[in-house]
Amino acid sequence: MRRVSLLVLLTLCACTRPASDLYQPAQADARLSQPGPVVLTVVNAAGKETTFTRAQLAGLGLVSFSTPDPSRKNEQHEYTGPLLSEVLNRAEIDPAATLHLVALDKYKTDLNLVPIRQVPVMLALTSDGDLLEPRNFGPVYMTFPYGGVRLDPNVYNAAWVWQLYRIEERPGGA
Repeated sequence: MRRVSLLVLLTLCACTRPASDLYQPAQADARLSQPGPVVLTVVNAAGKETTFTRAQLAGLGLVSFSTPDPSRKNEQHEYTGPLLSEVLNRAEIDPAATLHLVALDKYKTDLNLVPIRQVPVMLALTSDGDLLEPRNFGPVYMTFPYGGVRLDPNVYNAAWVWQLYRIEERPGGA
């Protein structure tokens, strides 16, 4: 019985890629360090608002990954931006929270972080080297590394929020 349990555990470990294998650190981008307006507001469960300009988001550290994008006919695109986990940490959001995501066009959806705790979700600021603007999914676009992890598209496609401008932590993770 011990051998079977150990074999199952080793097999599961061998099939799981570390989150850091799904993205690469990205070079600083001068366009992202320019002063500019607030592009994202994050509100924690206590009601404290933390605002971010592009430069502040980029200052959290940039990563990049290439992934098929369900909002763009599943075409492969290279995205660059900070990890959502870094933004949430700065805003004092519980890593097991449920987030309420709001886009400029009034689109809204909720995202439970617990099932994706180890997934490097990105708040993309560039796509294929182009600065994201409201006309092309920006200025902030929540993206998932579909090319590296299996996520249920019936659940997570709705969380590929373009023109993301507000994240609210739901009290009690609800």
